[in-house]
This record gives sequence, structure tokens and C-alpha cells, in this order.
Amino acid sequence: MKQFIYIWLGIILLSVVSCYDDKGNYDYHDINEITFGDVNTTYNVLLNIDTLKIDALVEMSTGDKTDASRFQYAWIISPINTSNQKDTISTERVLNYFISLAPNTYDLYLKIWDKKTDVHWKKKFTVIVGTPYSRGIMLIGEDVNGYADAQMISMSGLDTVVIKNVLATSGLPALKGPISFFHTGNQGEEYRQVWVLSESGSYYLDRQTLQGTESDVFQNFLLEDYGEPMMPIAIAPEQRDINGKVEGNRIVVCNNGYLFYTGLNMLTYGTYSFPLNCLQDDLSKYIPASKYLFYSIQSLKKFIWYSEETDRFYKVEGYLNPYSDTIVPKISDAFVWDQKETGRKLIYGENTWNEAKAWVSDGNSFALMGDGTNAFIYKFYVNNLEAKNCYRISSSVATDVLSADFYAFSSTRSVLFYVKNNTLYAYNYDIGNERVDMIPLETTDEITMLKFDLTMEPMKDALYIATYSAIEGGSLRKYYVGNNPDKVELKSDPKAVWKGLTKVKNMSWRALL
Repeated sequence: MKQFIYIWLGIILLSVVSCYDDKGNYDYHDINEITFGDVNTTYNVLLNIDTLKIDALVEMSTGDKTDASRFQYAWIISPINTSNQKDTISTERVLNYFISLAPNTYDLYLKIWDKKTDVHWKKKFTVIVGTPYSRGIMLIGEDVNGYADAQMISMSGLDTVVIKNVLATSGLPALKGPISFFHTGNQGEEYRQVWVLSESGSYYLDRQTLQGTESDVFQNFLLEDYGEPMMPIAIAPEQRDINGKVEGNRIVVCNNGYLFYTGLNMLTYGTYSFPLNCLQDDLSKYIPASKYLFYSIQSLKKFIWYSEETDRFYKVEGYLNPYSDTIVPKISDAFVWDQKETGRKLIYGENTWNEAKAWVSDGNSFALMGDGTNAFIYKFYVNNLEAKNCYRISSSVATDVLSADFYAFSSTRSVLFYVKNNTLYAYNYDIGNERVDMIPLETTDEITMLKFDLTMEPMKDALYIATYSAIEGGSLRKYYVGNNPDKVELKSDPKAVWKGLTKVKNMSWRALL
């Protein structure tokens, strides 16, 4: 039986083979291989301003890529993570598209169809559409008449451009005493605003158009009426990375010393219910808060504020309690939180990435204190309420530090930069190595701002210095702090120099709508 099956299968096999009579007359086609050149795959463009031009540098092993009868091209775009909303914006091999898309991040595909071989190829690009105000450095200063003037070094599009006269066209009244101009970052929608703070008024603006009205004020976010205007002079925290990431809670200090605090998980988002600058034993007595707020940039679990009326540091550990607390002293504290007996006053305060090596810790805060004769640097870690160090500044080394015009603490070195009589100094406060270096600059123009970048390049210790002359206007330059252990040096970035600006008083980074 088995032998019969084998013979039967053999006959079938022979019959199948005999059907394939190869006469050598088949038509073979080489597979056309398409390659894309080494081109940029991410583009930042501006709505109604930029034209997106992309040549994918297509190369083919056979055929002419310009042969429209054989090759079909399609540029297809869709908002990111949206599969059912696609649009073909061009059927040309080289894209030339004027941006009319709504601000968003898009996936862009170049699809190629070889109609002769019916083979398809595609290449993906990312297109980030913004307004001129979506990404860049926000500046506030004074115009030639002494009024507040906001500008933006826009990096949203294909080229860096300076947008001037923002406040002049914003719909706001003329302002005096510019303080800051900033975007609050990528928090919940109710928390994302663009603010203009000044001594004569503070307002929020539409994020896309930077338009506002005199009614766009902080009172709109308060649950209660306190019988007097609440005008912010400080809002924290700062953004902590280049993408606008920021801690969820928000702190606001008003010009009358009222202190407000709220969080993303409040039942009524975007609102502030009560001031926190009072103590539990007397909720009706408000202690005026200074404009300096101390917190960890990376982890805002709590914050510390200071009152010039009581000469004392206070803590807030949560927004659910309608009050602040005094800080319980520790034996290990390097200084006392109650400064009344010391006679020292707060001169300046700043939060840094100092000692946040490899993002392990949360950085440190610094307070410059003075008693009229001597100066002291307090270094503390807010989340642990740890008074880590007290550095006494020798008057023989840094004689003018208490009367300086500007200050800035380094995040990578034990150095305080300050400006006195239009001269930049760097004071090394490391115990046993105290010294001061005079830092030469490329210009002798008036220094109007000194500020470390904590957002665009965290831990890079990038110092921005603004200058001004009546002839050339304002300028902004970026420097990096060197690591020479024998002296403090600044290395300028030749690609980060902007001229023809306002008389800059403050700056901040914006990364999104």
C-alpha cells in the first residue's frame, strides 16, 4: 500500500514539473531603490509668516525623479497623535508651503509612489507651528521716555527675530517701573498666562496675541474681595526646563505684601482663596511679605518667604491651611531664621541649581543679608528647612557688595556676581578662599541687568548681561562661567548677542503657547 502511494506521488510530482516549460521569455523589473538625503527633520515655523521649504534630496536607482508620469509625490500633514485628521498640502517633489496651520505640533510625511513598479516610500518630519510669541526670550525694560517696554527675541520660526513695542500695541495703559514679563509655563490651562508686572500695574495677556485690557488683573482669580487692589510684583515658580515644565503650585506676592498660594489640585482651578501671610494664632493680622520667594526649582514641596517688617523667615508647607508658620530652629542650623536680634536685613534672594549634581538634589536657595556694615550669605535647602551655611563677606575683600546695583548667584561655583559703578565683580565666598575678581566685558555701556538662566540650559551656568547706551540702545549677551579654580572667568557666546533692544531690566524664557 505504501509503495503504491509513493509511486502515485511521484507521478504527480513529475506532472507538475513538466508543466513548467521555461523558455526564458519572462519580463523582470529591477526594484527601484529610493534614498533620502541627510536633511533636517524638525522645523519651527510661524503662523502667517514663514514658508516651509523642504527638499528631501531624493535619489533613485532607476528612473528620473522629476518624471511626473511615473512618480507621484504627496506631502501629508496631521496634528500629532491624530490619525483621522490629515491634509495634503502639496503634490510637488520639493515642498514650498506658506504656513496657515493653527499653532500645534504636526507630523508631516513625504509619500512617493512609483507607478511603474507600484512601490511606495515615505519619510517623516516634525513641524511645530507657533506664533511669533510661542518660543523665545521675553524682555521687559524702559523706553527712552522711561515707560515700561516689552520685547521678545522670538525663536519660534525659521529665523530669530526681535519683536518690539509689545506693550505699545497690547491695549494696556502706559506702565512705569517694569518688573517682569513672562509666561507661567506648561501647567493646567487655567494656570497658563502671560503676565506683565510693573510698579504701576500688573496684567495678564492673551497668550497668542499678547493683547489685554485694563480689566485683566489678578483680582479676577481671587475668590474674595479684600477692599483694595491686589497687584502682583512676584509670581513663582520659574520654569525649570527648556520645554516650559514647572511645578504645579503657584505663589503670588502683591505690592501690599499680601501672599497667595494655590495648586493644580484645588477644587476651583486657577483661583486663590485666601492670603497666607498670617500665623495660626491670629489669622486677621497679615505680615507683609517681601518680593523674594525661596523654593526648590525642581520640587516645590514647600516654600519660604521673608518679612521686612518682622525681619524673619517663614514657611508654607501646603495651600490647604490659610496661614504660614515660623520655622523651628535646629541645633545644626548655620544661622537663625528669626533675624530680629542679629540686626541683619534681607538685601537680595535667589534660587539656584547649586549642588543639584546630576539632578540628584533639588538645588539651594541663597539670601544676601546685611547689617549696614557687614554682609552675609545664607545658603539653605528649602524642602528640608536646612540652614546649611552662613558666609561672612569680608569688607576688606568686597567693600561695595551691600550697595551694589545687581546680584546673581552661580549654580556651579561658590560665587556671587554683583555690579557696582557699572563694573562687574565676582566674589568667591568659599571659606578660606575668599577673594573678589573684577570681570572685564566687551563694552563699557551701562549695565542694566544681571541674570542667570535657570531654564534654557539648567546647570550650564549661563549668565545674561544687559547693557544700554543712548546711541545704540540696549544689548543682551550670554556668557558661561568658567571652571578655572584660580580665578573667575566668563566666556562669551558669540552666537547669543542681540542689539537694538529696550533698556532691559528683566528676562525670562517662553517655550509654548
